[in-house]
Amino acid sequence: MADRGFQALVENAPDAIVVSRDGIVLYANAAAATLLAYDSAEELIGKPMTFLDAKSLDVMRRRIQQMASTGERLVPREYPARRRDGTEITAEIASTIIEFDGAPAVLAYARDVTERTRLRAQLAHTDRLASLGIMAAGVAHEINNPLTFAGLAAEMLQRRVPAEQTRLVSDVREGLERIASIVRDLRFFGRYEDESPGPMDLSSAIDAAERLVSHEIKPRGSFIKDYGELPAVLGISRRIEQVFVNIFLNAAHALDERRDGRITLSAKVTAEHVTIFVVDDGRGIAPDKVASIFEPFFTMRGERGGTGLGLSICRDIVVRAGGDIVARSTQGEGTTMEVKLLRALRDVAPVKASSPTSVREAEPPALPLRARVLVVDDEPLIVSSLVSVLSRRANVVGETNAKRALEQMLSSAPAFDAIVCDVTMPGMNGIDIHEHIVRERPDLAARFVFVTGGAFTTHAREYLDRVPNARLSKPFAVEDLVAAVDRVVKEHH
Repeated sequence: MADRGFQALVENAPDAIVVSRDGIVLYANAAAATLLAYDSAEELIGKPMTFLDAKSLDVMRRRIQQMASTGERLVPREYPARRRDGTEITAEIASTIIEFDGAPAVLAYARDVTERTRLRAQLAHTDRLASLGIMAAGVAHEINNPLTFAGLAAEMLQRRVPAEQTRLVSDVREGLERIASIVRDLRFFGRYEDESPGPMDLSSAIDAAERLVSHEIKPRGSFIKDYGELPAVLGISRRIEQVFVNIFLNAAHALDERRDGRITLSAKVTAEHVTIFVVDDGRGIAPDKVASIFEPFFTMRGERGGTGLGLSICRDIVVRAGGDIVARSTQGEGTTMEVKLLRALRDVAPVKASSPTSVREAEPPALPLRARVLVVDDEPLIVSSLVSVLSRRANVVGETNAKRALEQMLSSAPAFDAIVCDVTMPGMNGIDIHEHIVRERPDLAARFVFVTGGAFTTHAREYLDRVPNARLSKPFAVEDLVAAVDRVVKEHH
């Protein structure tokens, strides 16, 4: 009776139980059959343990030998396993040595921990992004200062040279914008944006991404969208667009230019999610690299200049919106990217993108005559360039020392009509200055235009969120600066 009761306990155990000797299965319970996608446990008996690869079997064999020689009980270990239907899982296996049918054998307990492993990897990824964010914010700030000066100088130069001589300056500005784009990506690591995900038109974001990368797709193959109307999802439109731009570019670069490749989009809509499948028939990804493609700075583009930031940022964007992104690939056959997003509770109307205007068409608004403007930044080149920009129609004073700038604000008569102030400066920063002004000259507090280079303390971020002042992020365009100052001057002139 006891033996029958014990047998029933083993047979109905929720964990998979396998007894093996020399790599051959001697016994398996029903949970083992379910775990490995067999119809019954009997199908496993007498067969080799091919659900584990050679490397895993070797590791297991050495662990069992260690256990036999020392008598110590080993902690469970995770192994990659392949089910009968070809799907891959992660199995946590704990083994011990027993006597079975009169001879030593290995008793193994196993459970499917695939989802736990995925979540742990996602948490580790998020933790790495947070660590990178601390570093990246400082790097971005240091890069953005000279980038701001160079960008403003190039923009002013382009306005002054004859139209037929602007090509070289345009190339310089394009190069600076590429640097600025990389810096913006670096600043995105490990921090949440002020803008929260909301209902957005997924179809519009996909269409916009397709337009942006069509020049890369057309020489290599066709782009096919095989889905109907899509419901609204939760996200930030420009960020979700960025996700698909990156995925489409990767798919295009995976295609063989010597044949007609294909990128196909399909969709699955459920009550809670919208999943977009981006499938290419390109060269695929090696099995040992698929798990790494979302790691920061991992790239397979090599000489083609990949930074390895794209997919890592894509995952961060999608996860922050409550979704997930998964890659599946077969080397030589192609890759599938699955982007799963939460459905929004309400629909949104598509937003049409505005047409860009050229620099020479978009002249900045003129400031009111005789407006008095103070520019405060610890970078002399930025101060000189901002003074040059604003001096066209205003009386501008530049200052690189925060304490001297504060003294001028408190003593100047008449008062400054606008104050362009950098946030991050050594010693006394822009937030410190503004707090002094709020206490001692509250009439000037609303006249600040804050300029940020990407590095924020918690106090600075919370402070800027509380105050209504305009804020510009380096690098910025001339017209954005002039427009911000113009608004402040008109309100308080």
